[in-house]
Parts: sequence; structure tokens; C-alpha cells
Amino acid sequence: MANSSLIDKQYRIPPDILKSINVALVSHPHGNGVKRAKFMLGNGMLTYQAMKRIKHDLENTPPNTPDYILAGGELMLTFINRMLNTDRTGVEMEKHAKQDVTNNVMMGTENSGLRPGLNEVKKKEPIDNAIAIIVNGDNKVLLLKRAVNDAWGSGKWALVGGGVEKKDKSIEDACRREVKEETGLVLGDFIKRYSIQRHKDSVEHMFVTKYDGDGMNIKLNDENSAYGWFSIEEIKFLDTVPLLIEYLKLAFKSYD
Repeated sequence: MANSSLIDKQYRIPPDILKSINVALVSHPHGNGVKRAKFMLGNGMLTYQAMKRIKHDLENTPPNTPDYILAGGELMLTFINRMLNTDRTGVEMEKHAKQDVTNNVMMGTENSGLRPGLNEVKKKEPIDNAIAIIVNGDNKVLLLKRAVNDAWGSGKWALVGGGVEKKDKSIEDACRREVKEETGLVLGDFIKRYSIQRHKDSVEHMFVTKYDGDGMNIKLNDENSAYGWFSIEEIKFLDTVPLLIEYLKLAFKSYD
């Protein structure tokens, strides 16, 4: 049974799989799988439903047969299993994360530029972390690659942010400071704000903002080794810190 939240979701077929399908077409220009192979080459994308159908066909087709090879073979089956498992897990984690947001008394909207909805965490015991989700004009998110041997997230891609310090006047102020220190960027208004408390000892305060400046105008500090602007689909192929995709899904999902 298809997961309703994933129906019609588009997945980009990796280049190595497209290349293998193209080679298969040269060797097997006729057969039941030719039409679908040509479609995949021309479109370069598959829906969630199409992925499930191809998975079923590959699992019920003898390996090394023309139909198996034209469907992408073992490379395609591995790709589909990885993506479907990741997304199904993500849906479940998103449900739990959303429940966390609902149950943990989230942030309010004292700033008129913020959307109403979630109430601010009042508990002072946990450590507060301020994290920025910065989106450019192409709807891509800014990620930083943590420096190797960094104390947190060594070598992994992460959002911009860090712990709230005593010198910060507010959590919002901490977010702006962290972004300035790690990227050199000065943020404008926040368009959305929410918090997640998944652990008793920390609360993550997420701030969403749009950046319309030069996307190459990033000045990294020594905590990070690289930066990039990525779509959600591209981020799925990166080695990221835990739950990054789930946090982004929450950021771009409206709450009723």
C-alpha cells in the first residue's frame, strides 16, 4: 500500500543508472522493457508509485535478462530500496517529530514578522541551540560541511547554528550571531520559527529565512570546511548530521 504522504513524489534517477539503461538499450533495442527504459532516459525522474512498480518487477524478474537490465538492474533496485526505506523512515520520524513539537510547548511569535502557531519553550534547564534554515531564490538550503575532527558532526553537512550564549539578548539574537560567525551573512527577517525538544537536555530552535544576496558571498570560519546550496532531493545524497531532512520537512510543512 502506498504511503499517502509520498504519492506523486518525484525522485531523480542517478546518472550511473541512466548510463546503464542507455547501454542496455543499445544491446536490447526490442522487448517489453524498451518503452519504459526510453521514458526513464527522457524524463530522468520517477514517481513514488513508479519506483514501487519497478521494484516489484525487478524482484520478480530473473537477473541478467533483457527486461531486468532495461529496468536498471541491480543498481536500480539498490537505489529504489534505499530511497523508499529512507522516505518511509522519514515519514515516521516526521510524525514523531511533529508530535514532539506539539507536546513540548513550542515557541511563540512575539515578532510581528513571524507566523503564529507554536509557543515558546519555557523550560530553562535544557541547553538552547539556535539553528538557521536559510533558503535562496532557487529554494535551495544553505548547508555547511563541518571540519574534520570537529567536536560535533565531523565531516558531515549541517545547517548553520550553535548554542545560545549568555551574551545573546535572545534566542533569535543567538541565531543571527551564529550565522554571522560561521558564514559572514547578516540575516533579514525570519519568516517562520519553531522548536523541537527530542532530548531532555537540549532544545533546538529553528529559524527559517530567505536570502536574496549573492550565494557565493560566504566567509567560513574554522568550524566548517565547505558550503553549498542544495535542494531537498540533493541533500538526500549527502552525508548529513542526524535528522537534518526531517527538520527541513518540518520547516516547509504548514501546521493547521
